[in-house]
Amino acid sequence: MNPKLQKTVREIERTKEKIAELQALLPELEKQKTDLENTEIVKAVRSACVAPGDLADFLASYRAELVKQPAPTAARTDYRETEAQTDDEA
Repeated sequence: MNPKLQKTVREIERTKEKIAELQALLPELEKQKTDLENTEIVKAVRSACVAPGDLADFLASYRAELVKQPAPTAARTDYRETEAQTDDEA
């Protein structure tokens, strides 16, 4: 077999092995990231010295406010529609 071809085949095999190793590592890293984020959230909540009932009320009102606000893409669409209408009028 051609030496360049052999070298390329070996490189492909090594790359596939590295990909497999990294794919096996990725779920563990994602879990670790989530655990660290959760720990950070818990620390922030505990440092606020808020009663559990007050925290639940705050989160419920926050969620309600999020639902009331229009999605960012809708605002962008409205802007484009307004711009198109302005162009048509000109």
